Amino acid sequence: MLWKVKLHRLVLEEDFKRIDKTQQLKIIRAIKSKLSKAPNKYGRQLSGQLSKYRRLRVEDYRVIYEVLKDKVKVHVIKIGIRRDFEVYREIIRRLKKMS
Repeated sequence: MLWKVKLHRLVLEEDFKRIDKTQQLKIIRAIKSKLSKAPNKYGRQLSGQLSKYRRLRVEDYRVIYEVLKDKVKVHVIKIGIRRDFEVYREIIRRLKKMS
């Protein structure tokens, strides 16, 4: 079964602007090859207030996403550098923007 993968518009408008084209392609390939096939197998569950989200490591980047099982859909909401906990602080700000 293939999962439908949707990138949030802020991923395209903000996150990808900070990532060079080569890395963007690697991230897109990983999303297509892993998240569209088995999002629960490849990503790891986050904890705390982000426990309903998962993360996928792609080299120096984290892809933060939500699995919507009832819709067979994966919603990518943030892509950021793996530096410290920066991507997790950014995801909290992103979620507030989305509300």
